[in-house]
Amino acid sequence: MPAEVRGLRPISEWLDICESRSSAFFRLLEKIYGQTGSEIESSAHSCSRTLAAFTEAYGRNRDVIVVRSAGRINLLGMHIDHRGGAVNPIAIKELFMVASPRRDDTVQVRNVENRAFPNETFRVRDCLPDHKIADWDAWCHDALEQRKNDHSVTWSNYVRAPILYLQHLNTSSDGSFQPRLVGMDTMFYGRVPRSAGLSSSSSIVVATAEACLRINGIELDSMDFVDLCGYGEWYVGTRGGAGDHAAIKLSRPNATSHITSFPLAFSSSPFPEGYRIVLANSLVEANKREGARDIFNNRVASYVFGSLLIEKEYPELSGRIEHFRDLTPENLGVDEAVVYQLLRSLPHSANQKDLRRLLPDKSAELEHVFRSHAEPPEGYRIRQVCTFGVCECLRSEMASERLQNKDVVGFGELLNVSHDGDRVSRLIEGVSRPVHKDYSDQTLDGLMRDVNSSDETRRERARLWRQPGGYDVSVPQADALVDIALAARGVVGARLVGAGLGGSILALVQEKKTESLLHKLEQEYYAPRHLPVSAEVVRPVGGSGVLEI
Repeated sequence: MPAEVRGLRPISEWLDICESRSSAFFRLLEKIYGQTGSEIESSAHSCSRTLAAFTEAYGRNRDVIVVRSAGRINLLGMHIDHRGGAVNPIAIKELFMVASPRRDDTVQVRNVENRAFPNETFRVRDCLPDHKIADWDAWCHDALEQRKNDHSVTWSNYVRAPILYLQHLNTSSDGSFQPRLVGMDTMFYGRVPRSAGLSSSSSIVVATAEACLRINGIELDSMDFVDLCGYGEWYVGTRGGAGDHAAIKLSRPNATSHITSFPLAFSSSPFPEGYRIVLANSLVEANKREGARDIFNNRVASYVFGSLLIEKEYPELSGRIEHFRDLTPENLGVDEAVVYQLLRSLPHSANQKDLRRLLPDKSAELEHVFRSHAEPPEGYRIRQVCTFGVCECLRSEMASERLQNKDVVGFGELLNVSHDGDRVSRLIEGVSRPVHKDYSDQTLDGLMRDVNSSDETRRERARLWRQPGGYDVSVPQADALVDIALAARGVVGARLVGAGLGGSILALVQEKKTESLLHKLEQEYYAPRHLPVSAEVVRPVGGSGVLEI
């Protein structure tokens, strides 16, 4: 353990600081939240509760650090961060972690809510092989298979993930740890709703990474920190990007972030004055286990297959397509009709046998991707997923400009089109009806004609950013919430948040109309279904860090 750990102090001092409303601790929270009042009081109470639970579990005679993490809402730029696309998130609420260094490599994982999060303990050495991991992705897949039936390991996977990846990065070629990470005794507690699409799991990953780095005296710049969290989380089985972790780390109070990857770049825009975000939970759990993980990963796979097929069909473009986000008119130096032509070259769907036949020279890459999920019975929806990805990348870049120009209505329009790419149903006269996504050759031919038409209305309607595509990871309940919100006065946009298959939606609404929107959601969604009201106004807050007073 490093001789000095910045921010480490006796837990008794932390408890006293949290009790004093005039302390530097409260002034620090006011900076993080960009406000004073009840939100600060709630945050301080959460921190005190975490410290008290740590004391009960491990004793009062301990020196600890306190880490604050957060949840996130990605307003726009959905399902594309792992392909290099930009995200436009805000951080919300908080998760606190209290950690005390150990001299060995044991990590004790505890949570205030111990019924939902059972106590777990692991040793870093026991979780890693005795040799240098050659391929982190492949090793994570194998490790997941090996522990598939070990139900004693649950939420601690999100604690293990960044620690094991960090130790992997600090392993020499002979398998020795250089340096060997020391462990810690931990306690977590947060107000980020679980299984609601708000990255409660990634908030644990980020908090753990902050604590592990600080306790071990390792410093990383923002880009490397975000990569540590993003690649580390592959350990739990999903193959997302690092957009959520970047949002949790980098966000600022009362601002919307614009974060791009490869390389990481960050900017922010003031949150629209006179507007608020209403967050409404469908109360359908967004579960990452079993079949849900397969769906998430087969959507990501569809991007990979689409890129490979386009490169095969158009070899002259291969040098210009490093990431999926590069399939845009600006990057390729073509007009929008040519991008439609690229999308038209893709199959509507294909199974693994089809893909092996279509891409015989890419067998190793195909088999690697196939391993991350079960084959979808209906095949990979390559054309509609790739259409969503191309168009969402464009929308995500437009979002920052519209916010900078204070075009809130235009930003809301982007939200609505984006959600249509995720939606699976629509409320029609109060009844949920399935939606059909048409990306047939005939439809794309029509868009190609219209985008070059002399008729301005036809040209505008055929713009790429206006095409929702078909990622299709919403659920009827979330779609119903979106449609109820969009029918309310003062709402300019609404969409699903998170990876999908349940969770929450956001609505961007005029501040003076928030109460009427909350009432409408209660009357038209929660009450008819006999559900507790789970809708609230949330504000953008600052990002994660080790608290230093």
